[in-house]
Formats: sequence, C-alpha cells, structure tokens
Amino acid sequence: MRCKYVIFLAILTISALAGCQNDETDINVAKTFPTEKEAIHQFLKENPNSDVERISTTNEENIFLKRSGNNQYSFHDMKSVDDGYSVVKITVTLSLHNTIAGSSEVTTTKGEDYTFQIVKKGKLEELPSAERNHSFSDLYRGDIKLSLIERHTAESSNGSFTENVIDSTDTISD
Repeated sequence: MRCKYVIFLAILTISALAGCQNDETDINVAKTFPTEKEAIHQFLKENPNSDVERISTTNEENIFLKRSGNNQYSFHDMKSVDDGYSVVKITVTLSLHNTIAGSSEVTTTKGEDYTFQIVKKGKLEELPSAERNHSFSDLYRGDIKLSLIERHTAESSNGSFTENVIDSTDTISD
C-alpha cells in the first residue's frame, strides 16, 4: 500500500511540474537578433495571423500590442541583451471574448510600470463611470480603445481623471 502511495505522489509531482512550465513567457530563452529591425521582423514572422501595433509612449518607449484570435491581446517589448535584441512577451494574454473590457498592469523590460485598459469598440459608455476616468486612444482602426497609464494604479486609484501616456501608435507589418 505504501508503494502505491509513493508512486501516486511521484506521478502527481511530475505532472504538476510539467504543467507549471510555461516557455511562452520565459524571456531567458528568447532568440536574439543583431538589430531591432530583425527582431521585429522575426516577431511578425512568428505571428503571421496577428495584428501588431507599435505604441510610442510619452516616456519615449516603444511597446507592442499583439491582437490574435478572438479578441486576445498581449503586450510585448524589445529586450536588449549582450549579443542582440529580441521581442519578448511582458503580459499574459488578455481575452475579451466574453466581456467588453479588461485591464492589467505591466512592467517593461526597462522597468517602467504601466496600467492598461482595453475596451471593445462602442462599449466605453457601458463601463462603470469609475472605469471611464482615463483618456483613451483608438487602436486597430478604432476596433478597440486603449488607455495606458504610467505606474501601477490598481491599489492607488483615487477616482481622478488619469492621462494616457500614449504619444502615437502605428500598425506594423512585415
């Protein structure tokens, strides 16, 4: 009986460890390229069915918002390493499939903290008034509205109007 219990625990432990591995967000194993342009080219090549927006912030940072599948969004950033550059994922994938909006916090590879909120086209007025106290920018030809706020605001929101730090956006393609 004890042998069966030990074998059961071993199988359970191995299964849990195998299930916890997530190479998708592990920036330590990302491929590097000699230039930023080549890294972006490879990122677009690896995501041929996704729409990618380059977002320039008022802090002079460029981050990427990838839209894939059915209203699924994730932020990516350029990571500079000793031997080159790579585009790395810096958030989990936010799915708006069954909802009108979503938000989260993100830290860039340069250490800048932001809070973002994505709202589907035509749904901004359906948000509670406390969630509309941001300035929004249109992305993907108006399909969504994005608010990008400097700092993590989840714990410090005081209900006041918050400025968007998006300076400009452009759709990038290969």
